[in-house]
Amino acid sequence: MKKIITSLIFTSFLSLSSYVLAAESMVGQVNGMMCIKCQKMVTNKLIEVSPAAYVKVSWPEGVAVSAFKSESNLSEQEFQDAILGTGFEVVKVVKVDKFIEDAGEARKLVD
Repeated sequence: MKKIITSLIFTSFLSLSSYVLAAESMVGQVNGMMCIKCQKMVTNKLIEVSPAAYVKVSWPEGVAVSAFKSESNLSEQEFQDAILGTGFEVVKVVKVDKFIEDAGEARKLVD
């Protein structure tokens, strides 16, 4: 009986911890980036507004990603406004419950 209760408590704890630590990413489709300098401008601005995020911007794919190991501290509007502040157009913003590191995977989410 004690083993069963311990097992149930442990399983409940694992379920709760995975919920609390659920990854989250914001992916934006960005128009107008033409070079590495454009990419760096968007990257630096996203890092500025959310230093805790893993930021990946790719001008060839036309995407910007702010990924978080846990829940995002950045709203979709703040994410969009940061990119708009660099002079580029944000076509679409998608929020997903996973950690996105790859620009190709990010592009598929906004297509």
